[in-house]
Amino acid sequence: MRYREIILTIPKEIADPFTDFLDEAGVAGYYEILFDRELPRAPNQEIISDDTKFRVYLAEEDTENETKILILLKALAGESFFLESRWIETKEYEEAYKEFYKPFVIGSYRVIPTWEKDIAVSTTPPGILPLLINPGLAFGTGHHETTRLVLGRMGSLKLSGKRVLDVGTGSGILSVAAAKSGASQIFAIDIDPNGVRSASFNRDDNDISSDLLIVEEGGFDHEKIQGEEWDLLIANITFAVLKANIQKIASVKTDHFLFSGVITERKEEFLELLRQTIGGEGIFFQEDTGWELIEWKRKG
Repeated sequence: MRYREIILTIPKEIADPFTDFLDEAGVAGYYEILFDRELPRAPNQEIISDDTKFRVYLAEEDTENETKILILLKALAGESFFLESRWIETKEYEEAYKEFYKPFVIGSYRVIPTWEKDIAVSTTPPGILPLLINPGLAFGTGHHETTRLVLGRMGSLKLSGKRVLDVGTGSGILSVAAAKSGASQIFAIDIDPNGVRSASFNRDDNDISSDLLIVEEGGFDHEKIQGEEWDLLIANITFAVLKANIQKIASVKTDHFLFSGVITERKEEFLELLRQTIGGEGIFFQEDTGWELIEWKRKG
């Protein structure tokens, strides 16, 4: 089977509506190339480009979406984009994203693609925990701002011996980080079966016991989430999903929450929701290019 690979450079400000379109269109796959180096850009380092790069993959029988992509980009960006395409074979499609997904350090962790395990694990600095991740079909390479924000904070939370919930686990990267940080029990859950499969594979690739890191399909109303006590709830999920589930979140038996996936424009609205439904206060905040990390403590 062949795939159509579309190579794109587009303005960063249209990346979100563009990925929304790709999700709705049901393309075979896509990747945003956020960075491909070992260390992320320093906070005070100048941003050289206002563009971002994408690779989009269409199945051979998909004869319409390339034209739709071109029309959308013309409408959103005028002439301020680059597009070229080519036919590739299945093997090239399966290997494509590996070219751009490289090991990198964030906080206490080094995120390592599973196909670079043999080299990268042995070169990980002392005191840095290696996370072997193959994102497969699920969200969570560690490159996205929301995931980086959570990973950057997790190393400071002293998770040893703690019971951790990871709702919307995606690739399972945050659950793997919790396990490597000494958590005594992690429950990872996602409504997407691809996320469940991906998180399970990544758990196993990191030699983490299925008794320590349990992965299941479901949402905030899962009986295990609602029926047991937890030391920390991590939810790297969009504002819309958090808002729709705020009452279920409030009923989880925990006093400690770590939220990401909320854009800066909705931060105050979300904080007000937390005050009204959960009570307590925010104890740590961090922003990364328009995305917010919110650590919240409920008063006992």
